[in-house]
Amino acid sequence: MSVRVLTNVVALPVDDDTLRLLGFCPVTLVTTMRRDGSVNAAPHSRATIASYSPPQILISVNTAHDTYRNIVETREFVMNIPGADLIQQIWIAQKHFPYGINELEQAQLTAFPAERVHPPRIKECKAYIECKAEWTKFVGSSCLVLGNVEAISARKEIGNLQAADGAIALNRLIFLSYRKSEEARRWIFAEIGRIHTLTERNGRIEIHSGRI
Repeated sequence: MSVRVLTNVVALPVDDDTLRLLGFCPVTLVTTMRRDGSVNAAPHSRATIASYSPPQILISVNTAHDTYRNIVETREFVMNIPGADLIQQIWIAQKHFPYGINELEQAQLTAFPAERVHPPRIKECKAYIECKAEWTKFVGSSCLVLGNVEAISARKEIGNLQAADGAIALNRLIFLSYRKSEEARRWIFAEIGRIHTLTERNGRIEIHSGRI
């Protein structure tokens, strides 16, 4: 039996950028809390629905980061859904601050209480998923966390809409690419109809946005 060779297909590298492009990585700001009550916030883009019944979220976290340490310690986290207007704050929150430093304060974001867990929600975000960790499992340099969804909330203007209009209003921010060179670091994000590029040089950033 002959095998037909497709000439309009090319091989892609198995690397971070390709996986992000094909894996569709919406950005969330995950808030966690230490036992002493200090808050951590960090951007994450590797999360998905694991189950609808019961409602569960699966998130992958780096074991070297404070998010992992806090989830293991207190078993709770909140996924805060940001818009493109928070790209600069997302960049600040991804910095490596000393353990115990509140990234929300560094990024000038506003915390307000969650409904069912101790870590706070972020006022400037659009929607919120509150979770309690069911289990954790190591995979490579990361840890998978299965979270039981305890509560979901959103801004009134989003929560009152039907599914299609709500999805447009939510307009999830997608993380597409990260590049590092000797001169600069560059992050690329996307939302409906727009691409956003954040470039960092010598500790200063520029954000350029364009329609697609």
